[in-house]
Amino acid sequence: MQINLTENKINKILFILILAIAIGVRVISWPTAISQINVDEAMTAINAKTMAENGVDIYGTSFPVYLEAWGFAGQSVMLMYLITIFTKIFGFSILSVRLPMLMISIISIIVFYDLVKRIFNNKKLALWAMAFVSICPWHLLQSIWSIDCNMFPHFMLISVYFLYRGITDKKWMLYLSMFFFALTMYTYGVSVYIVPLFLLICAIYLLVKKAVTIKQIIICIIIYLLFSSPILAMYVINALKIETNISIGPITIQYFSGNSRTGDMIFFSKDVGESFLNNISCLLKTFFTQYDGLEWNGTKTFGTVYHISIIFFFIGIFYFIRHKEKRNIGTFFFGVWLILSFLLGIVINNVNINRMNIIWFPILFFSFYGIYVVSKVQFLKYNIIAIYSTLFICFVTYLYSSYTNIIDNSWCFSAKYIDAMHYSTQVLQKNNICYCNSNNIDVYTIYQDDLDGTSSIRVHNKSEFINKLYNKNENEAFIIIDSFLKGINIDVSNYKYYRIGNVYIIY
Repeated sequence: MQINLTENKINKILFILILAIAIGVRVISWPTAISQINVDEAMTAINAKTMAENGVDIYGTSFPVYLEAWGFAGQSVMLMYLITIFTKIFGFSILSVRLPMLMISIISIIVFYDLVKRIFNNKKLALWAMAFVSICPWHLLQSIWSIDCNMFPHFMLISVYFLYRGITDKKWMLYLSMFFFALTMYTYGVSVYIVPLFLLICAIYLLVKKAVTIKQIIICIIIYLLFSSPILAMYVINALKIETNISIGPITIQYFSGNSRTGDMIFFSKDVGESFLNNISCLLKTFFTQYDGLEWNGTKTFGTVYHISIIFFFIGIFYFIRHKEKRNIGTFFFGVWLILSFLLGIVINNVNINRMNIIWFPILFFSFYGIYVVSKVQFLKYNIIAIYSTLFICFVTYLYSSYTNIIDNSWCFSAKYIDAMHYSTQVLQKNNICYCNSNNIDVYTIYQDDLDGTSSIRVHNKSEFINKLYNKNENEAFIIIDSFLKGINIDVSNYKYYRIGNVYIIY
Protein backbone atom coordinates (compact mmCIF):
# COMPACT_ATOMS: atom_id res chain seq x y z
CA MET A 1 0.00 0.00 0.00
CA GLN A 2 1.41 3.38 -1.01
CA ILE A 3 1.36 6.11 1.61
CA ASN A 4 1.33 9.69 0.34
CA LEU A 5 2.54 12.16 2.90
CA THR A 6 2.26 15.88 2.34
CA GLU A 7 5.05 18.19 3.50
CA ASN A 8 2.78 19.43 6.29
CA LYS A 9 2.22 15.88 7.58
CA ILE A 10 5.94 15.14 7.39
CA ASN A 11 6.66 18.27 9.45
CA LYS A 12 4.09 17.20 12.06
CA ILE A 13 5.66 13.74 12.28
CA LEU A 14 9.13 15.27 12.66
CA PHE A 15 7.84 17.65 15.34
CA ILE A 16 6.36 14.77 17.36
CA LEU A 17 9.50 12.66 16.86
CA ILE A 18 11.87 15.43 17.98
CA LEU A 19 9.70 16.27 20.99
CA ALA A 20 9.48 12.58 21.94
CA ILE A 21 13.27 12.25 21.79
CA ALA A 22 13.70 15.50 23.78
CA ILE A 23 11.35 14.30 26.53
CA GLY A 24 12.70 10.76 26.45
CA VAL A 25 16.34 11.69 27.09
CA ARG A 26 15.27 13.99 29.91
CA VAL A 27 13.15 11.46 31.77
CA ILE A 28 15.61 8.56 31.65
CA SER A 29 16.11 7.77 35.35
CA TRP A 30 14.36 11.05 36.23
CA PRO A 31 14.08 12.45 38.86
CA THR A 32 17.12 10.64 40.27
CA ALA A 33 19.47 10.59 37.29
CA ILE A 34 21.44 12.86 39.61
CA SER A 35 20.55 11.05 42.81
CA GLN A 36 21.95 13.59 45.23
CA ILE A 37 20.71 17.09 46.01
CA ASN A 38 22.57 20.32 45.31
CA VAL A 39 22.95 22.54 48.37
CA ASP A 40 21.04 25.41 46.74
CA GLU A 41 18.42 22.92 45.58
CA ALA A 42 18.06 21.74 49.17
CA MET A 43 17.59 25.28 50.45
CA THR A 44 14.84 25.94 47.90
CA ALA A 45 13.24 22.60 48.80
CA ILE A 46 13.10 23.45 52.51
CA ASN A 47 11.52 26.81 51.76
CA ALA A 48 8.93 25.17 49.50
CA LYS A 49 8.14 22.59 52.19
CA THR A 50 7.42 25.20 54.85
CA MET A 51 5.54 27.36 52.36
CA ALA A 52 3.30 24.42 51.41
CA GLU A 53 2.67 23.56 55.06
CA ASN A 54 2.40 27.00 56.67
CA GLY A 55 2.39 29.73 54.00
CA VAL A 56 5.74 31.05 55.23
CA ASP A 57 9.40 30.51 54.36
CA ILE A 58 11.92 28.92 56.70
CA TYR A 59 12.30 32.17 58.63
CA GLY A 60 8.56 32.54 59.13
CA THR A 61 8.21 35.26 56.46
CA SER A 62 4.83 35.28 54.72
CA PHE A 63 5.04 34.98 50.93
CA PRO A 64 8.43 36.68 50.44
CA VAL A 65 9.34 38.25 47.09
CA TYR A 66 12.97 37.20 47.64
CA LEU A 67 14.43 34.53 49.86
CA GLU A 68 16.88 34.72 52.68
CA ALA A 69 19.25 31.79 52.26
CA TRP A 70 22.38 30.65 54.10
CA GLY A 71 21.85 33.48 56.57
CA PHE A 72 21.62 36.26 53.97
CA ALA A 73 19.58 37.31 50.95
CA GLY A 74 20.35 34.85 48.26
CA GLN A 75 17.62 33.10 46.27
CA SER A 76 14.84 34.08 43.88
CA VAL A 77 11.35 32.84 44.59
CA MET A 78 9.84 31.63 41.30
CA LEU A 79 11.24 28.10 41.54
CA MET A 80 10.32 27.88 45.22
CA TYR A 81 6.67 28.78 44.56
CA LEU A 82 6.43 26.28 41.71
CA ILE A 83 7.88 23.56 43.96
CA THR A 84 5.37 24.60 46.61
CA ILE A 85 2.50 23.96 44.18
CA PHE A 86 3.81 20.52 43.27
CA THR A 87 4.48 19.72 46.93
CA LYS A 88 0.83 20.49 47.62
CA ILE A 89 -0.19 18.10 44.84
CA PHE A 90 2.34 15.27 45.14
CA GLY A 91 3.79 15.71 48.62
CA PHE A 92 7.35 16.63 49.53
CA SER A 93 9.72 14.55 47.41
CA ILE A 94 12.54 14.84 44.94
CA LEU A 95 9.89 14.56 42.20
CA SER A 96 8.17 17.72 43.43
CA VAL A 97 11.47 19.54 43.73
CA ARG A 98 12.65 18.74 40.20
CA LEU A 99 9.37 18.68 38.27
CA PRO A 100 9.20 22.47 37.67
CA MET A 101 12.56 22.56 35.87
CA LEU A 102 11.67 19.55 33.75
CA MET A 103 8.33 21.02 32.73
CA ILE A 104 9.59 24.54 31.97
CA SER A 105 12.47 23.07 29.95
CA ILE A 106 10.12 21.01 27.79
CA ILE A 107 7.82 24.00 27.35
CA SER A 108 10.76 26.15 26.24
CA ILE A 109 11.62 23.67 23.47
CA ILE A 110 8.10 24.03 22.06
CA VAL A 111 8.15 27.82 22.49
CA PHE A 112 11.54 28.08 20.77
CA TYR A 113 10.21 26.06 17.84
CA ASP A 114 7.08 28.18 17.43
CA LEU A 115 8.98 31.45 17.82
CA VAL A 116 11.50 30.51 15.12
CA LYS A 117 8.69 29.32 12.85
CA ARG A 118 6.95 32.68 13.16
CA ILE A 119 10.11 34.79 12.82
CA PHE A 120 11.19 33.10 9.59
CA ASN A 121 7.81 31.75 8.42
CA ASN A 122 9.57 28.44 7.85
CA LYS A 123 8.54 25.18 9.55
CA LYS A 124 11.58 23.29 8.30
CA LEU A 125 13.92 25.87 9.79
CA ALA A 126 11.94 25.74 13.04
CA LEU A 127 12.42 21.98 13.20
CA TRP A 128 16.18 22.49 12.86
CA ALA A 129 15.98 24.91 15.79
CA MET A 130 13.87 22.57 17.87
CA ALA A 131 16.21 19.64 17.27
CA PHE A 132 19.23 21.75 18.14
CA VAL A 133 17.77 22.89 21.48
CA SER A 134 16.57 19.35 22.26
CA ILE A 135 20.08 17.87 22.03
CA CYS A 136 21.85 20.85 23.65
CA PRO A 137 23.93 19.70 26.68
CA TRP A 138 23.19 22.88 28.68
CA HIS A 139 19.46 22.61 28.11
CA LEU A 140 19.40 18.91 28.95
CA LEU A 141 21.52 19.21 32.09
CA GLN A 142 19.59 22.05 33.68
CA SER A 143 16.30 20.23 33.08
CA ILE A 144 17.10 17.25 35.30
CA TRP A 145 17.74 19.10 38.57
CA SER A 146 16.60 22.38 40.11
CA ILE A 147 18.35 25.64 40.89
CA ASP A 148 16.49 28.93 41.11
CA CYS A 149 18.54 30.92 38.57
CA ASN A 150 17.86 28.46 35.74
CA MET A 151 14.24 29.60 35.58
CA PHE A 152 15.50 32.91 34.18
CA PRO A 153 16.26 31.99 30.54
CA HIS A 154 13.01 30.03 30.14
CA PHE A 155 10.78 32.83 31.43
CA MET A 156 12.72 35.31 29.29
CA LEU A 157 12.11 33.15 26.22
CA ILE A 158 8.38 32.86 26.95
CA SER A 159 8.21 36.63 27.50
CA VAL A 160 9.95 37.37 24.18
CA TYR A 161 7.65 34.87 22.45
CA PHE A 162 4.51 36.68 23.60
CA LEU A 163 6.11 40.07 22.86
CA TYR A 164 6.81 39.00 19.26
CA ARG A 165 3.32 37.59 18.83
CA GLY A 166 1.84 40.72 20.37
CA ILE A 167 3.61 42.84 17.76
CA THR A 168 2.98 40.62 14.73
CA ASP A 169 -0.20 38.73 15.51
CA LYS A 170 -2.56 39.30 18.44
CA LYS A 171 -2.26 42.61 20.28
CA TRP A 172 -3.53 41.20 23.57
CA MET A 173 -0.38 39.04 23.68
CA LEU A 174 1.64 42.24 23.90
CA TYR A 175 0.09 42.87 27.29
CA LEU A 176 0.43 39.21 28.27
CA SER A 177 4.15 39.49 27.53
CA MET A 178 4.42 42.27 30.12
CA PHE A 179 2.98 39.93 32.73
CA PHE A 180 5.62 37.33 31.88
CA PHE A 181 8.42 39.90 31.81
CA ALA A 182 7.29 40.90 35.31
CA LEU A 183 7.33 37.26 36.42
CA THR A 184 10.84 36.94 34.98
CA MET A 185 11.97 39.45 37.60
CA TYR A 186 11.30 36.80 40.25
CA THR A 187 13.45 34.13 38.60
CA TYR A 188 16.96 35.48 39.17
CA GLY A 189 18.38 38.57 40.84
CA VAL A 190 20.33 39.76 37.78
CA SER A 191 17.07 40.04 35.83
CA VAL A 192 16.75 43.52 37.34
CA TYR A 193 19.62 44.57 35.05
CA ILE A 194 18.47 42.72 31.92
CA VAL A 195 14.68 42.91 31.72
CA PRO A 196 14.05 46.67 32.14
CA LEU A 197 16.91 47.53 29.76
CA PHE A 198 15.70 44.99 27.19
CA LEU A 199 12.19 46.42 27.35
CA LEU A 200 13.45 50.02 27.07
CA ILE A 201 15.51 49.26 23.96
CA CYS A 202 12.68 47.28 22.36
CA ALA A 203 10.14 50.01 23.15
CA ILE A 204 12.28 52.67 21.42
CA TYR A 205 12.86 50.39 18.42
CA LEU A 206 9.17 49.48 18.08
CA LEU A 207 8.10 53.12 18.39
CA VAL A 208 10.55 54.12 15.65
CA LYS A 209 9.24 51.26 13.49
CA LYS A 210 5.69 52.38 14.32
CA ALA A 211 4.91 48.82 15.41
CA VAL A 212 3.36 50.11 18.65
CA THR A 213 1.70 53.30 19.80
CA ILE A 214 2.46 55.51 22.79
CA LYS A 215 -0.82 54.37 24.33
CA GLN A 216 0.18 50.73 24.04
CA ILE A 217 3.58 51.48 25.58
CA ILE A 218 1.91 53.18 28.54
CA ILE A 219 -0.44 50.23 29.08
CA CYS A 220 2.55 47.88 28.90
CA ILE A 221 4.45 49.92 31.50
CA ILE A 222 1.46 49.86 33.85
CA ILE A 223 1.05 46.06 33.55
CA TYR A 224 4.77 45.44 33.97
CA LEU A 225 5.08 47.69 37.03
CA LEU A 226 1.89 46.33 38.57
CA PHE A 227 3.27 42.80 38.76
CA SER A 228 6.97 43.58 39.19
CA SER A 229 6.62 46.37 41.77
CA PRO A 230 7.04 44.08 44.83
CA ILE A 231 10.44 42.78 43.67
CA LEU A 232 11.48 46.24 42.43
CA ALA A 233 10.53 47.66 45.82
CA MET A 234 12.72 45.03 47.47
CA TYR A 235 15.73 46.18 45.44
CA VAL A 236 14.99 49.83 46.26
CA ILE A 237 14.67 49.45 50.04
CA ASN A 238 17.84 47.33 50.13
CA ALA A 239 19.81 49.68 47.86
CA LEU A 240 18.77 52.67 49.97
CA LYS A 241 19.20 50.65 53.20
CA ILE A 242 15.67 51.40 54.37
CA GLU A 243 15.67 49.03 57.32
CA THR A 244 12.03 47.99 57.27
CA ASN A 245 9.83 45.29 55.83
CA ILE A 246 6.79 46.15 53.73
CA SER A 247 3.65 44.02 53.74
CA ILE A 248 1.13 44.00 50.89
CA GLY A 249 -1.56 41.70 52.20
CA PRO A 250 0.22 38.36 52.76
CA ILE A 251 3.16 39.42 50.55
CA THR A 252 6.36 40.48 52.33
CA ILE A 253 8.98 42.80 50.85
CA GLN A 254 12.04 42.38 53.02
CA TYR A 255 15.07 44.38 53.97
CA PHE A 256 18.14 42.13 54.25
CA SER A 257 20.83 43.31 56.61
CA GLY A 258 23.41 40.92 55.18
CA ASN A 259 22.85 40.90 51.43
CA SER A 260 26.14 39.44 50.19
CA ARG A 261 24.79 39.06 46.65
CA THR A 262 25.70 42.67 45.91
CA GLY A 263 29.32 41.54 46.03
CA ASP A 264 28.66 39.47 42.92
CA MET A 265 28.31 42.63 40.81
CA ILE A 266 31.12 44.81 39.50
CA PHE A 267 29.39 47.99 40.74
CA PHE A 268 30.07 46.97 44.34
CA SER A 269 33.65 45.77 43.84
CA LYS A 270 36.49 47.43 45.73
CA ASP A 271 38.56 47.70 42.53
CA VAL A 272 36.17 48.17 39.60
CA GLY A 273 38.96 48.36 37.02
CA GLU A 274 40.56 45.11 38.11
CA SER A 275 37.17 43.40 38.31
CA PHE A 276 36.30 44.66 34.83
CA LEU A 277 39.38 43.08 33.25
CA ASN A 278 38.95 39.89 35.25
CA ASN A 279 35.27 39.65 34.26
CA ILE A 280 36.03 40.05 30.55
CA SER A 281 38.65 37.32 30.80
CA CYS A 282 36.25 35.06 32.72
CA LEU A 283 33.40 35.73 30.27
CA LEU A 284 35.47 34.97 27.18
CA LYS A 285 36.90 31.84 28.77
CA THR A 286 33.44 30.57 29.72
CA PHE A 287 32.04 31.45 26.27
CA PHE A 288 34.76 29.85 24.18
CA THR A 289 35.51 26.82 26.38
CA GLN A 290 31.85 26.36 27.39
CA TYR A 291 33.14 25.11 30.74
CA ASP A 292 33.47 26.69 34.18
CA GLY A 293 34.91 23.84 36.22
CA LEU A 294 31.49 23.01 37.70
CA GLU A 295 30.45 19.70 36.20
CA TRP A 296 26.78 20.14 37.02
CA ASN A 297 26.68 23.22 34.74
CA GLY A 298 28.41 21.67 31.75
CA THR A 299 30.93 19.01 30.83
CA LYS A 300 34.45 19.80 29.69
CA THR A 301 34.20 17.27 26.87
CA PHE A 302 30.96 18.44 25.29
CA GLY A 303 30.52 22.02 26.54
CA THR A 304 27.16 23.75 26.81
CA VAL A 305 26.10 23.81 23.14
CA TYR A 306 28.86 21.51 21.79
CA HIS A 307 32.20 23.14 21.05
CA ILE A 308 31.77 23.02 17.28
CA SER A 309 28.66 25.21 17.54
CA ILE A 310 30.72 28.34 18.22
CA ILE A 311 31.85 28.21 14.58
CA PHE A 312 28.23 28.15 13.42
CA PHE A 313 27.37 30.89 15.91
CA PHE A 314 29.77 33.30 14.23
CA ILE A 315 28.56 32.20 10.79
CA GLY A 316 24.99 32.98 11.87
CA ILE A 317 25.98 36.40 13.24
CA PHE A 318 27.97 37.23 10.10
CA TYR A 319 25.08 36.15 7.88
CA PHE A 320 22.60 38.50 9.56
CA ILE A 321 25.10 41.37 9.42
CA ARG A 322 25.62 40.83 5.69
CA HIS A 323 21.99 40.19 4.74
CA LYS A 324 19.85 43.07 5.88
CA GLU A 325 16.75 41.58 4.25
CA LYS A 326 16.90 38.64 6.67
CA ARG A 327 16.65 40.87 9.70
CA ASN A 328 13.26 41.56 11.27
CA ILE A 329 11.68 42.31 14.63
CA GLY A 330 12.31 38.78 15.88
CA THR A 331 16.01 38.75 14.97
CA PHE A 332 16.30 42.21 16.53
CA PHE A 333 14.91 40.85 19.81
CA PHE A 334 17.46 38.04 19.84
CA GLY A 335 20.26 40.45 18.88
CA VAL A 336 19.45 42.78 21.79
CA TRP A 337 19.10 39.77 24.08
CA LEU A 338 22.54 38.53 23.02
CA ILE A 339 24.29 41.88 23.46
CA LEU A 340 22.74 42.46 26.90
CA SER A 341 23.75 38.93 27.91
CA PHE A 342 27.38 39.66 27.06
CA LEU A 343 27.20 42.95 28.96
CA LEU A 344 25.72 41.13 31.94
CA GLY A 345 28.61 38.66 31.77
CA ILE A 346 30.98 41.60 32.18
CA VAL A 347 29.25 43.14 35.20
CA ILE A 348 28.88 39.81 37.07
CA ASN A 349 32.04 38.97 38.99
CA ASN A 350 33.51 35.53 38.32
CA VAL A 351 30.76 34.66 35.87
CA ASN A 352 30.06 30.98 35.23
CA ILE A 353 27.63 28.98 33.09
CA ASN A 354 24.58 29.31 35.34
CA ARG A 355 25.31 32.94 36.24
CA MET A 356 25.31 33.80 32.53
CA ASN A 357 22.50 31.34 31.71
CA ILE A 358 20.53 34.08 29.94
CA ILE A 359 23.04 33.95 27.07
CA TRP A 360 22.48 30.39 25.90
CA PHE A 361 19.16 30.80 24.09
CA PRO A 362 20.43 33.62 21.82
CA ILE A 363 23.62 31.63 21.24
CA LEU A 364 21.45 28.65 20.27
CA PHE A 365 19.39 30.91 18.00
CA PHE A 366 22.33 32.25 16.00
CA SER A 367 24.18 28.90 16.06
CA PHE A 368 21.31 26.91 14.58
CA TYR A 369 20.89 29.57 11.89
CA GLY A 370 24.58 29.25 11.05
CA ILE A 371 24.05 25.50 10.76
CA TYR A 372 21.06 26.14 8.50
CA VAL A 373 23.08 28.44 6.23
CA VAL A 374 25.96 25.97 5.87
CA SER A 375 23.59 23.01 5.41
CA LYS A 376 22.27 24.54 2.20
CA VAL A 377 25.30 22.83 0.67
CA GLN A 378 23.90 19.29 0.35
CA PHE A 379 27.18 17.51 1.06
CA LEU A 380 27.77 19.54 4.23
CA LYS A 381 24.16 19.07 5.36
CA TYR A 382 24.49 15.33 5.89
CA ASN A 383 27.92 15.68 7.47
CA ILE A 384 26.55 18.19 9.97
CA ILE A 385 23.64 15.89 10.80
CA ALA A 386 26.06 13.00 11.29
CA ILE A 387 28.39 15.06 13.50
CA TYR A 388 25.65 16.35 15.80
CA SER A 389 23.91 12.97 15.96
CA THR A 390 27.19 11.37 17.03
CA LEU A 391 27.87 14.10 19.59
CA PHE A 392 24.36 13.75 21.00
CA ILE A 393 24.56 9.96 21.31
CA CYS A 394 27.97 10.20 22.97
CA PHE A 395 26.77 12.91 25.34
CA VAL A 396 23.64 11.03 26.45
CA THR A 397 25.68 7.84 26.90
CA TYR A 398 28.18 9.72 29.05
CA LEU A 399 25.46 11.62 30.92
CA TYR A 400 23.66 8.52 32.12
CA SER A 401 26.76 6.51 32.93
CA SER A 402 29.90 7.88 34.55
CA TYR A 403 28.84 11.55 34.47
CA THR A 404 26.04 11.26 37.02
CA ASN A 405 28.46 9.48 39.37
CA ILE A 406 30.82 12.44 39.06
CA ILE A 407 28.00 14.81 40.03
CA ASP A 408 26.81 12.62 42.90
CA ASN A 409 30.27 12.66 44.42
CA SER A 410 31.01 16.33 43.85
CA TRP A 411 31.41 18.80 46.70
CA CYS A 412 28.22 20.75 45.99
CA PHE A 413 25.76 17.87 46.01
CA SER A 414 24.57 16.20 49.21
CA ALA A 415 23.32 12.66 49.49
CA LYS A 416 19.67 11.66 49.92
CA TYR A 417 18.66 14.95 51.51
CA ILE A 418 14.97 14.82 50.58
CA ASP A 419 14.47 11.25 51.82
CA ALA A 420 16.39 11.93 55.03
CA MET A 421 14.45 15.12 55.69
CA HIS A 422 11.14 13.32 55.16
CA TYR A 423 12.15 10.45 57.46
CA SER A 424 13.37 12.81 60.20
CA THR A 425 10.25 14.99 60.27
CA GLN A 426 7.50 12.51 59.37
CA VAL A 427 8.69 9.18 60.81
CA LEU A 428 10.90 10.24 63.69
CA GLN A 429 8.86 13.42 64.23
CA LYS A 430 11.91 15.42 65.26
CA ASN A 431 11.37 19.16 65.26
CA ASN A 432 15.03 20.20 65.14
CA ILE A 433 17.02 18.89 62.16
CA CYS A 434 20.73 19.62 61.87
CA TYR A 435 22.03 19.00 58.39
CA CYS A 436 25.67 18.95 57.26
CA ASN A 437 25.69 20.00 53.61
CA SER A 438 28.86 18.28 52.41
CA ASN A 439 32.42 17.34 53.27
CA ASN A 440 34.03 20.50 52.02
CA ILE A 441 31.58 23.23 53.00
CA ASP A 442 32.32 24.56 56.43
CA VAL A 443 28.68 25.18 57.34
CA TYR A 444 25.66 23.29 58.47
CA THR A 445 22.01 24.29 58.73
CA ILE A 446 19.27 23.87 61.29
CA TYR A 447 15.68 23.28 60.24
CA GLN A 448 13.41 23.94 63.21
CA ASP A 449 9.64 23.56 63.52
CA ASP A 450 8.56 26.11 66.08
CA LEU A 451 5.47 25.93 68.24
CA ASP A 452 3.67 28.56 66.16
CA GLY A 453 4.00 26.44 63.03
CA THR A 454 6.72 28.50 61.40
CA SER A 455 10.21 27.29 60.64
CA SER A 456 13.68 28.74 60.89
CA ILE A 457 17.12 27.98 59.56
CA ARG A 458 20.57 29.15 60.56
CA VAL A 459 24.07 28.62 59.24
CA HIS A 460 26.86 27.50 61.56
CA ASN A 461 30.46 26.35 61.33
CA LYS A 462 31.70 22.78 61.39
CA SER A 463 33.19 22.85 64.90
CA GLU A 464 29.87 24.00 66.34
CA PHE A 465 28.12 21.22 64.46
CA ILE A 466 30.44 18.59 65.96
CA ASN A 467 30.00 19.99 69.46
CA LYS A 468 26.23 20.01 69.01
CA LEU A 469 26.31 16.38 67.85
CA TYR A 470 28.24 15.33 70.96
CA ASN A 471 25.62 17.04 73.11
CA LYS A 472 22.45 16.27 71.14
CA ASN A 473 19.06 16.23 72.84
CA GLU A 474 15.96 14.09 72.27
CA ASN A 475 14.27 16.58 69.93
CA GLU A 476 17.15 16.68 67.47
CA ALA A 477 18.11 14.61 64.45
CA PHE A 478 21.37 14.94 62.51
CA ILE A 479 21.54 14.25 58.78
CA ILE A 480 25.15 13.42 57.92
CA ILE A 481 26.90 11.78 54.95
CA ASP A 482 29.07 8.81 55.93
CA SER A 483 32.34 10.31 54.63
CA PHE A 484 31.84 13.33 56.89
CA LEU A 485 31.35 11.07 59.90
CA LYS A 486 34.59 9.25 59.12
CA GLY A 487 36.38 12.58 58.84
CA ILE A 488 35.35 13.67 62.35
CA ASN A 489 35.81 10.21 63.90
CA ILE A 490 32.27 9.80 65.16
CA ASP A 491 31.19 6.27 66.04
CA VAL A 492 27.51 6.01 65.07
CA SER A 493 27.09 2.88 67.18
CA ASN A 494 27.02 5.20 70.19
CA TYR A 495 23.75 6.71 68.91
CA LYS A 496 20.39 5.67 67.60
CA TYR A 497 20.60 6.00 63.84
CA TYR A 498 18.93 5.13 60.57
CA ARG A 499 20.79 4.83 57.28
CA ILE A 500 19.48 5.84 53.83
CA GLY A 501 22.09 5.15 51.15
CA ASN A 502 25.27 6.86 52.31
CA VAL A 503 23.41 9.15 54.70
CA TYR A 504 23.10 8.58 58.43
CA ILE A 505 20.23 10.05 60.42
CA ILE A 506 21.42 10.19 64.01
CA TYR A 507 18.58 10.67 66.45
